Amino acid sequence: MRKPTGQMEELTQEKLDDYNTLYDWSYNDMCDFIENHSEEEFVDHYETYNRLVDDYGQLVVDEFIEEFDVSTIENFEDMYQGQYTGGAEFAEVIASDCGYVSRDMPSWIEIDWEKTWDRSLSYDYTELTGGHIFANSY
Repeated sequence: MRKPTGQMEELTQEKLDDYNTLYDWSYNDMCDFIENHSEEEFVDHYETYNRLVDDYGQLVVDEFIEEFDVSTIENFEDMYQGQYTGGAEFAEVIASDCGYVSRDMPSWIEIDWEKTWDRSLSYDYTELTGGHIFANSY
């Protein structure tokens, strides 16, 4: 059961009112965030959360929080590597960008990018729904 806004901490109430007045952000959306996380997390991170949702979409931001925790949201953009069709494509792109794969390589040579992802890169990176890749450290 959601706590009525009148029973929330004074700072939380001020932030709710300020965000609603300044940005026209919905009280219901903000209270949902508080219910899912906490008043403290709301005060500390909601402005960043809302900006990231606008830039990247709510699904990927919420999944990021579920995977890494809301306290890491300030590092979202540092950790974000991009959107790919999956880990295998990310493995190919990162290997090419680092110069490990020659553009002059003969077409008969095949590299198993899925194994590269599964056996190596998936320990340092996380793939979320929709092919969004994040570094596990920041």
